[in-house]
Amino acid sequence: MKNKNAVLVGLLAGVMLASPVLAAANDAKDACLKHNRVFSTKVINETTVLATDWQHNRFTIHVNPGCPGITYGGSHLVFRTWQNLSCVGTGDLIGVQVPGMGFVTCAINGVTAGAP
Repeated sequence: MKNKNAVLVGLLAGVMLASPVLAAANDAKDACLKHNRVFSTKVINETTVLATDWQHNRFTIHVNPGCPGITYGGSHLVFRTWQNLSCVGTGDLIGVQVPGMGFVTCAINGVTAGAP
């Protein structure tokens, strides 16, 4: 029984010591904006979109090489991720319904935390 308790204490101590390292590693990666948590979007220019989630965190979405028609006043953005609840990231698509142009699809180059 003492061996099991010693293993359990050792395991818990290891997890507690590793938690700050894992948290720092996750902060270094691109920000995680889930498409089902997007509260609002604001188009800055043809290559940059500012998104706000339900917790009022801001994210900058970079579109490469640009998205024609995204800056038009009546455009409507639709996020298309490959997995339903995954983070919006590189390679995902933004669909833009543009009045007079139809539906335009643009590729996301990356997502970073904060405003541009």
